[in-house]
Amino acid sequence: MSEKKLTLKIFGQVLNLKSDADPEYAQKLADYVDKQIMKVSRQSNDPLKVVLLASMNIANDFFSEQKNLIDSNEAVSQKTDKLIELIKETV
Repeated sequence: MSEKKLTLKIFGQVLNLKSDADPEYAQKLADYVDKQIMKVSRQSNDPLKVVLLASMNIANDFFSEQKNLIDSNEAVSQKTDKLIELIKETV
């Protein structure tokens, strides 16, 4: 893929980037980050603290989803093992 110039706006700041990411996907990411920053911006007037709090929330979302995926994979694996055992018993 070739790099494209992207212009995104997050927390009132315009970011000019070069990326091979799909522009719509990049905009969704920027919108998500902006939304997270806006959520916590009411808690502090310090922009650094706001961005750090938003970063912690984003990291929490990521780790929560990662744990959910691991838990789901483990559940599927356990069910698969049980099904294999049932098949072996009937054969």
